Amino acid sequence: MPTTRTATTERSVTRVIAVTAAAGAILSALPSGVAGASAPATWVVHPGQSIQAAVDAARSGDTIAIAPGDYQEAVCVEGKGLTIVGAGRGRRGTTISWPDWATPADLPAVAPTACWEAQDAVDPESAPGLQDDVSGFFFLNPDSPVSVTGLQTRNHPANGIVAWGADGFDVSETKGYGHDRYGILTADSTHSRIVDNVEIGVDRGTAERPNSGIAGISSGDSEDAQATIADNHVEGFNVGLFARESRGGELNGNTVTGNCVGILIFDDAATEIPDATRNVRGGDWAVFRNESIANNRFCLAGIGQVEAQLRVSGTGMAVVNADWVQIVQNVIQDNVPAVPPETLQFPAAGLALLSLPPFNNPLNVDPGLVKNIQVVGNTITGNVPVDVLLGWPPPLDAQFPPPGEGIVFVGNTCNTSIPPEICGSGPS
Repeated sequence: MPTTRTATTERSVTRVIAVTAAAGAILSALPSGVAGASAPATWVVHPGQSIQAAVDAARSGDTIAIAPGDYQEAVCVEGKGLTIVGAGRGRRGTTISWPDWATPADLPAVAPTACWEAQDAVDPESAPGLQDDVSGFFFLNPDSPVSVTGLQTRNHPANGIVAWGADGFDVSETKGYGHDRYGILTADSTHSRIVDNVEIGVDRGTAERPNSGIAGISSGDSEDAQATIADNHVEGFNVGLFARESRGGELNGNTVTGNCVGILIFDDAATEIPDATRNVRGGDWAVFRNESIANNRFCLAGIGQVEAQLRVSGTGMAVVNADWVQIVQNVIQDNVPAVPPETLQFPAAGLALLSLPPFNNPLNVDPGLVKNIQVVGNTITGNVPVDVLLGWPPPLDAQFPPPGEGIVFVGNTCNTSIPPEICGSGPS
């Protein structure tokens, strides 16, 4: 029978955690080695107490129940699979926040832990900073499934909720606001389920370099992702939903709006997590019944390890170098760039299927052409400059490889395309 415990504000793993009188009596009566002593426990955290303290004391399989309130923390969970349960993601629920911030000097110090050191290892040549480090919840190599539900994360300089190296990562009914990298990220992981979450980006860049976070929700560097990303709402990021160097999953019933790119499935052959020495062939995604509408922000977006360089705006959905992708019964409408399309370095379109040559990877691995894509029964209208773009538009088409084999368009509603025969006419 699970026990219920109350977390204190201390950080030591060896501290004594207060428990209810009844539960305490039961625990004290159990000698070491008795089977009941290893039953999963529930650790209850109240305002003014430390979530990190409860995490440090908990064992894999335990539950951390967080009472309503605002907790200014960045929680690192190394090697443990825990269930994190908040009291709801609304204003009267559970919020894990970071203070308002402008520069690293404005941020309180965070004691070094394995989670943050692992994040820094992604780009060891960069100067360490809290923008790279601090996440609401960071699960590093959990040894059992992870679940997070019923809470809000706000303003963390890195990410909202992250799992690296997980087998079983379930995030549902959460809200993220103002994270500077990812709202929710599953990396080098399998069996992820990210369902019914809301992610809102905040532009903390400048007029010269606008930036509101890499992506709202992302599956990356995962060779057997088996990810379900469904019924989420993402707005205000550089990319709404991002499947990068990730194979096998579905994007189903999501709404993305107000991003620079709504949905991006991308294979650049440069894994980052846990290192850059392997290659994951990105693809094998089913993308169905999503709404990608008015993704009209302008940003300077990086791809992979490239710093923010590319001028991007007004792309509803794009598949780059990936293969075996099904795009079925989506609504892709009114994606219009905020700047003249000819000034962009990543083409605006409702749906773009593109190939890039080898780049941005230390092994010089060719990611291959975009190929074996089925585009069936979608409504793709009102997009500028075209609804559908197969290959790069002139004059860029002379610089980049064409799409590969097996690309099929059936039963779609669209008006303009390159080449024009896909939708019946070219751009006006």
